[in-house]
Amino acid sequence: MSIWPSTAVGALFAACVSIPAAGAAPGHDRAFWSGIAKNRYQVPAGESADALVVELGQLLGSPDPELRDDFAYSIAAAWIYRDRLVSEKTLRELARAWSANLRVGLGGIGSDTLFLRAFSALDLSLLAALDHQHPFLADAEYAGLLSAALDYLAGEKDLRAFDPRRGWMHATAHTADLLKFLGRNARLRPADQGRILDAIAAKLRVAGTTFSYGENERLAAAVQSLVQRKDLDAAAFARFLAAVAEPAEHLWDQGSLVDPLRFAATQNAKDLLRSLYVRLMLDKGAPDAPRAEILKMLEKLGG
Repeated sequence: MSIWPSTAVGALFAACVSIPAAGAAPGHDRAFWSGIAKNRYQVPAGESADALVVELGQLLGSPDPELRDDFAYSIAAAWIYRDRLVSEKTLRELARAWSANLRVGLGGIGSDTLFLRAFSALDLSLLAALDHQHPFLADAEYAGLLSAALDYLAGEKDLRAFDPRRGWMHATAHTADLLKFLGRNARLRPADQGRILDAIAAKLRVAGTTFSYGENERLAAAVQSLVQRKDLDAAAFARFLAAVAEPAEHLWDQGSLVDPLRFAATQNAKDLLRSLYVRLMLDKGAPDAPRAEILKMLEKLGG
């Protein structure tokens, strides 16, 4: 699950932070990366995890699923999060470069630049997860990453999830993973909870299609990260529930002549709320009030 390509703007930005432009010819071949994966992601003798994880960024936009999923994401996950081999300096450079990737080709549909955006979001989720446990981002950098994630969720129009030949794209799910970890962070301001919830509600409403590749479950996990906070913004959560339910109002007033966009938005809301409710039921430490509100809304939506 990972990928990236490049434009002149992306290349210029990458150069400014000493990150090679995505799409540049990698210094190592497929056999080299395959050997690392087969060797339980050990860093080869004489090599640097910092240098190699930067080089892997050149594969994030590849349409080849092995290069982006098995190498650019999986190796980065092992070195950044599992083994914590990458320096904070490089991590912060990667955060800036991968955030810039989210804007490459944004708003277009059908282009391979989706791989770059979607898998940059996924790799950014590794940084967000690490920063939650062992903070390395400055407050301003954390705030910038949150804004970049929210802008990307709103701006991404290409909702393709999976291609039998080229594998996962999954921009919505990957951005949900990023927001999940950002939502757990102690530096998240109460006011920013509303920004995340509003953005997720808006995505359900404007998607124009019923998510069918687990996107709603991943978005539910992002909402759960906020519900479990001791400083949960109850008013923002209530506003979220009302917003996701709004497309269902008067949906059936004309009998079978249903607005397909409102129907899709309603189905997305129901799927997300069901998943969220089950998650909170399985979490013995979850607060009771949000569960009750979710159940009430599900009953209103017809389950």
